[in-house]
Amino acid sequence: MIDAANRSTPQEVGGKAASLLRLQAEGWRVPPFFVIPAETHRQHSDGRVPPALAAQITAQWRALGGDTHPFAVRSSGVAEDSADNSFAGVFTTVLDVRGEAALIAAVEACWGSHRSPEAAAYRAARAITSDDAMAVIVQRMIEASWSGVCFTADPLTQALSVTVVNAVRGGADKLVSGLVNPDTIRLNGASGEILERSGAADERVPRFMLDEVVRTSAAIAKAYGFPQDVEWAFDSEGLWLLQSRPITTVAAVHYNRPIEPWGEAGDPDAPERVWTRAYADEIWSPPVSPIFYDIQYIGGVVTDYLSRSGDDAPTPADIFKYYRAAAYCDVDPLERMYACLPPLARRPGIYTLFPTERHAALKAAPWRWRGLLRRLWQFEVKYGAGWGLTRNYRFLAAAWPSFLARATELRAVDVTTLDEAALATHTNDIWTLAGSVSIECGVAVLYYGHDLKLVLTGLLERWCGEGEQLYGAVSAGLAASETVRESDGIWAIAEQIKAAGAQSAASALDLAAFRQQAQALGAGDAVRSFEAFLAEHPHRGANYKDVIHPRWGDDPELLWAQVRAFLGAGARPSHANAAAAERRRAAQSLALASVRGALAPVRRQVLRVLFRYNEIYTGLRDNHRYYYDHVWWMLRRTFVEKGRRLLAAGRLKRADDVFFLNRGEQAELATGGLSASTAAERIAVRREEWEATRLRLPPKFLRRGYVPDDGESPAPAEGRLTGQPASPGQARGRARVIYDISELSRVAPGEILVTRQTDPSWTPVFSRLGGLVLETGGVLAHGASLCREFGLPCVTALDRATERVRDGQSVALDGGAGTVDLL
Repeated sequence: MIDAANRSTPQEVGGKAASLLRLQAEGWRVPPFFVIPAETHRQHSDGRVPPALAAQITAQWRALGGDTHPFAVRSSGVAEDSADNSFAGVFTTVLDVRGEAALIAAVEACWGSHRSPEAAAYRAARAITSDDAMAVIVQRMIEASWSGVCFTADPLTQALSVTVVNAVRGGADKLVSGLVNPDTIRLNGASGEILERSGAADERVPRFMLDEVVRTSAAIAKAYGFPQDVEWAFDSEGLWLLQSRPITTVAAVHYNRPIEPWGEAGDPDAPERVWTRAYADEIWSPPVSPIFYDIQYIGGVVTDYLSRSGDDAPTPADIFKYYRAAAYCDVDPLERMYACLPPLARRPGIYTLFPTERHAALKAAPWRWRGLLRRLWQFEVKYGAGWGLTRNYRFLAAAWPSFLARATELRAVDVTTLDEAALATHTNDIWTLAGSVSIECGVAVLYYGHDLKLVLTGLLERWCGEGEQLYGAVSAGLAASETVRESDGIWAIAEQIKAAGAQSAASALDLAAFRQQAQALGAGDAVRSFEAFLAEHPHRGANYKDVIHPRWGDDPELLWAQVRAFLGAGARPSHANAAAAERRRAAQSLALASVRGALAPVRRQVLRVLFRYNEIYTGLRDNHRYYYDHVWWMLRRTFVEKGRRLLAAGRLKRADDVFFLNRGEQAELATGGLSASTAAERIAVRREEWEATRLRLPPKFLRRGYVPDDGESPAPAEGRLTGQPASPGQARGRARVIYDISELSRVAPGEILVTRQTDPSWTPVFSRLGGLVLETGGVLAHGASLCREFGLPCVTALDRATERVRDGQSVALDGGAGTVDLL
């Protein structure tokens, strides 16, 4: 037996008993009890209590007043009441136990529930292997005047700032069994203010009891470091605590909260706020690692956009929040951002970012044209040298050579040789380099590249009769594309291999083996070209720009896979780009010719100007990634090194765990301010979410804190799916559903690639695609831009496309209409 004075682990006494022992050891009022440990159950696997053991149990029971008080006999599984598994309602509890025979029968009933079909199903569904035995709690019952449960976070909305109390007269068994409707109270956990209350007015728990329950439960949760589900009871002596266990449903929100840069300043639980994932998908394509969310947080960018556009109303500190490995944006400031645009620029694709009930307000919102004048003055006069429409792209063109030269210097630093101070200095040098162009890049991408597209599309709709489809046609085949130049380089290496007759060997061998055999195969020049290309482009090749993904410089096999993908390709990428440019010029001529009316000459001149600057900034939007990817790769190298050191110091279980901590957490872990065990708990939950989000997008909208709202249901096996038109044309073929760049070898010529989002490193596959379907992003997404370069149809912003389209299914794609027909 284990008495209440001992501190025991869940492996010895189960989660429920371990919690009671801890509560009592820390001075909380817990009714007297003792525990029959799990090992006793293991020794009596037949589920029977032998006479000798029965004598020990009844002796302790009598010592606690068993002859004069009723007792509760409660199961305590070794995996029960953990942060991951509650086993709520699965195991047996026997109340009002009186007499020796009833006591022993109740113990055997608890043991028997461990082998019940319900318990087996719960373990199987959650892949639990650690629950091999059952401890049992024998505890004196309280003759309660009021009892209930207190959740220190809302288990339904996952709001960490909300406390929920259920209370009933008498014992809590009536609450658990559902025999009565409880007094249900939702409170602000910090202030105690009652937010909602249900139940009859004459059946409300007294306020002094409510306050003590809330205050005590909050103190327990703070001591335990995790939101708690606390069972409580009041009798003539005051408050008693019957149980405290983690609220398993809020684990992810709780462990993700330290990632947020806004800390205590945010109010992400407010029930009136609505959140959208769709806008953030343009910046952070999910799954987003915690470290990348940290280093690319753009809440300040939204505030800056509003201020420069004449909207000086306050913005919340928490414009974004992190949930299920994705970034969510508050729709209120987002709606204000798009209200800064003239109504003709509020294109249909914008409305997909918002829940349906917000569309009318955005359509009716007056245009803040005075804000545009303020912005024009700032961009063209105050900061004109780097920000002006006609000067911004020239500033960046002049800045890139020195940026690249400095990046080459920093790239050459071996971070493994740096001490902590030098590593910090090196990291600051990388950020300084990023800062040398970051504002001007933001102006080019977030203002000109974004707004020009919307304004031009609106004018094409109004003056030429077509919007999105015509925009795709007049924006294809852009000049001086770094992505096309890079693809040409990979194509040229593949051509050298083919010219040497080493195509079959290259297709069959990994990079290391091909290097060894290159001279014998006559492909030595191809290998030397490969090495030169790798030396120039080590920062490229990621699945996406998130620093969690390796680049070619981390794993040259990734580049080798791209070379092999080109071995069966046809036209040189630059030739496809040139053909697309011809189509662009023809589409622009047709658009200009279609303009009619007395103001036609003026309108045509406006379109010519917009065509020119749209080409410049759409191209720059893609090209800046070639240069800025140096920053992400160099930062990745510093995080990899920090992970290696934390692993060596025994503070991480895996070196790549470092990507699941933000910069502050990494620093605290290194100095001991964050314990290794707490870090491990956070990392485990965040990694699990990240892995799950690789295969399934989280909900599109969140309401009342974290209540999911997908916006639309998955389509039937046959039917039409509608997204956003991004590149005109039609294609019919087999769908190939891909989640990761490593799977691109599965794509056969002519297939329709269906994926979450693409990156420049995906370019080689475009030479053999029939078309592209993207779950996230808009017309300016990289994949959509490349489709216009290669003359391929593309539909983007098709929510849950990788779930709604089956791998291998026949589909018909219309990039101009934005539809995918499932055949």
